[in-house]
Amino acid sequence: MKNKTKSSPTMREVAEEAGVSIATVSRVINGNPSVSKPLEQTVQRAMKKLNYYPSSVARSLKVKQSMLVGILIPILEHPAYSRMASSIERTLFDNGYRGIVCNAEEDYKREAAYIEMLLRQRADGIVINTTARDPKFLQALEDNQMPMVLFDRSVEGVSCHQVFCDNSQGGYTGIQHLAELGHKRVGIIAAPTYPEPIVRRLEGVRRAMHDYELDDDPALIRTGDNQLFDMGYRAALELLSLDERPTAIFALTDVTAVGVLHAAKEMDIRIPADVSVMGYDNLPIASYMLPSLTTVAQPLVEMGQTAVQLLLKSIENPSVEPERAVLTTQLIVRDSTAPPQ
Repeated sequence: MKNKTKSSPTMREVAEEAGVSIATVSRVINGNPSVSKPLEQTVQRAMKKLNYYPSSVARSLKVKQSMLVGILIPILEHPAYSRMASSIERTLFDNGYRGIVCNAEEDYKREAAYIEMLLRQRADGIVINTTARDPKFLQALEDNQMPMVLFDRSVEGVSCHQVFCDNSQGGYTGIQHLAELGHKRVGIIAAPTYPEPIVRRLEGVRRAMHDYELDDDPALIRTGDNQLFDMGYRAALELLSLDERPTAIFALTDVTAVGVLHAAKEMDIRIPADVSVMGYDNLPIASYMLPSLTTVAQPLVEMGQTAVQLLLKSIENPSVEPERAVLTTQLIVRDSTAPPQ
């Protein structure tokens, strides 16, 4: 004998269980405010008892909202981006939305594929830390009138909300701290130089080096093909092997700064007695390193929260004027920097 598969309960069965009309059940499912709170609770109890789950596709067509938002980040492996994505997802969830985290891997083709997927899924909006350097790349989102917020990386020529930190000032602050300690020869580890935040940080670094008359030897600047630990490690080995090595190293991400600390340990170079080291981001790991890492702090969590707040504004009112939120950075002095000996 074949086992009979129990069919899913219907809206009619929910209505019968709750003792209400099918129309009332429909209004509860679609969040119609005309239903009283006691009646809404009665219907919800019936749905729970029968294990009834309304079709999300049918509901999205009815109310013209999917309650889904894309969170597109450049590289999920990087702790700073993961922290931003976590803040965005949590804030969306607290506001009744569900976030879909999309990992572009710094590849514009992957980013384009995810954008196409989000459009097909009728996502209500997207919060995007884009790999794009050309505003035309984001044209599909504008053409489909999808609410969009750019965060961390700014793109000129795109009409939407944008949220980022004052990275130029952050770069300046880092060099200012080292210069005021007395350092004149500072190594810079810039990771890849094409991401817009790194470009801005370098602008601030160069401005401060000029203002404080620091050594501008090109050999002191190191770049690489990623923003991860190994890049900072390799760059530090090169800087610390120079005939006239720097007395301080400013890594423009905390992740690469951790790589610097490992390279120094391997070379029996004391931090900060022999070389001062500082990072950028203020990731949780920075305070747990030995020595603890001096860094320029970005408000990563606040950045994510602000991006969601602006996106919800656009979803509720598509004609709202785009806002440009610029958050400030802060110097966090710990044990990895000191005056040169």
